[in-house]
Amino acid sequence: MKTTRRASALGSLCSAVFALALLLGGGAVAAAQTPEPQRAFNPDELRVGLEPVAKGLNQPLGAVAANDGSDRLFIVEKGGAIRIFARGALVDQPFLNITDKVDSSGSEQGLLGLAFAPDYARSGLFYVDYIDKDGNTVVARYKVTEDANVADPDSEEVILRQDQPYPNHNGGQLAFGPDGYLYISFGDGGSEGDPQGNGQKHGTWLGKILRIDVDPAHKPADAAYAVPKDNPFVGKDDFKPEIWAYGLRNPWRFSFDKQTGDLYIADVGQNTIEEIDFQPAKDKGGENYGWSIMEGTDCYQAASCDKSGLTMPVAEYTHQKGGCSVTGGFVYRGGQFPTLQGIYFFADYCSGKLWGLGRAADGTWVKSAPTETNAAVSSFGEDEQGELYVCDLNAGILYHLVTTSPQS
Repeated sequence: MKTTRRASALGSLCSAVFALALLLGGGAVAAAQTPEPQRAFNPDELRVGLEPVAKGLNQPLGAVAANDGSDRLFIVEKGGAIRIFARGALVDQPFLNITDKVDSSGSEQGLLGLAFAPDYARSGLFYVDYIDKDGNTVVARYKVTEDANVADPDSEEVILRQDQPYPNHNGGQLAFGPDGYLYISFGDGGSEGDPQGNGQKHGTWLGKILRIDVDPAHKPADAAYAVPKDNPFVGKDDFKPEIWAYGLRNPWRFSFDKQTGDLYIADVGQNTIEEIDFQPAKDKGGENYGWSIMEGTDCYQAASCDKSGLTMPVAEYTHQKGGCSVTGGFVYRGGQFPTLQGIYFFADYCSGKLWGLGRAADGTWVKSAPTETNAAVSSFGEDEQGELYVCDLNAGILYHLVTTSPQS
């Protein structure tokens, strides 16, 4: 999330906001869905609101479905626990509690990410991203016990580690793509202005999104994962082979459209611009999203810069009206609100403003006017049916995103 401001509101993000800013696949390839014709988005017609469905959470940072047919949502809490929301209520016992392993003392530290293996219903395997007691990133695999609501905290298998030079900009998002591989986001390492130049460095995972194969059946004997052979930088000596995309400052939440496979990345800006980046499903990776040459569509701390080879954001907003840190969401693919179909939602942590983003009839990207939520939006969630949820970090509330339009 932010640097200078998250230092005061997220470690250096939004100075005026509570310093907790929220930190704000392995294996078989999933069958591709046939996309339905996409309705043109008219941003003037969007009417949405938030309906509380669970309270009493401890700094929630994510809501993730296991996609095992159970209709449960697994809620990530910053301190190191994962709670279950099922049948309209929170289960008392945590699904997993690793608070003894997690350093959550910094505003952008803690248990940051969760992803369930594509074959979770059979394997019982899932993955977490957390900051350890040394202040570094750990991505680890865990396994559920015979009790479907309880994971084994002693089953940890570390997949990878990354030293963090500063306590902010840790990224932390995990998600399995439609190809079955695990995608992992890393911020640029922190401080302010990318002092180590990690966004554009090729020999580090910092400032990147990685793509790895974590299927236990595919890994080499001497490694915890395999690198997909079609990763864009495999065989290039100056690049880490795990890199899928780079030029990112702090990608706080990315997601795949569950219908099209398109990738949306919300990248937290420095002092001025928050951005949404986009990668079509047909692309083969390797995008350079510009940081720290660019902040959004502006040259960063320069009157001009070389933009050749850079992928520009499809949407952005500035800090002029209280914004400070973008929180990425999902494309709505649920069935309850047909008028929301195909709209990507994102929000700002400090202001609580929430937007919808889509394509107009002419194919250009357009975003709605902001909806005022008054929530400290730390993350979005998506259930098995494609319904969307919002986590309020400070209030400890999980909301259901609903439409307020009478035509829905």
